[in-house]
Amino acid sequence: GCEMYISKSDMKLKNSNEKFYNHLILLAKNDTGYQNLSKLVSMSYIDGFYYKPRIDKNTLKDHSEGLVAMSACIKGEIPYEIVKGRFDSAEESLKFYLDIFKDDFYLEMQVQGMEEQLTANDGLIELSKKYGVPLTATNDCHYLLKEDYEAHDVLLCIQTGKTVEDKDRLKFSTKDLYFRSQ
Repeated sequence: GCEMYISKSDMKLKNSNEKFYNHLILLAKNDTGYQNLSKLVSMSYIDGFYYKPRIDKNTLKDHSEGLVAMSACIKGEIPYEIVKGRFDSAEESLKFYLDIFKDDFYLEMQVQGMEEQLTANDGLIELSKKYGVPLTATNDCHYLLKEDYEAHDVLLCIQTGKTVEDKDRLKFSTKDLYFRSQ
């Protein structure tokens, strides 16, 4: 599986106005899915790289056979639109993904101490009931153990050229991004 970045425009375009990409989780359910996932990841780096490796929705549609998709964290298109108060847009996005993945699309809920997740989860539950889409509970995972938070924070500083004392730096708002048991 892979967390993919989805471009709102053609993935081959280098649009300086588009530097935010929604997330989407893709999992291979068979050999065809694995081949399609490999193609999508390769294409995201070779053809779609602009700040991040990304694909567009047309490319996703062309290579969706054998894949299971999940709506991702609060940076996923559906939960992101819910958090922004654009429920109609979230609903349209859900319809798009259901058209591609049918019964292989899941709405992904997370609880890691971020207020936005609770807002997203409420909307995801509503969409699940309205469209009969299954919910799945996941955990955004950036490090193995809870006590690895500080080491991860230092690595983020190294990656971004900052120090832990810098007030204006990338810092996660929760310490719950570790690999949890069920």
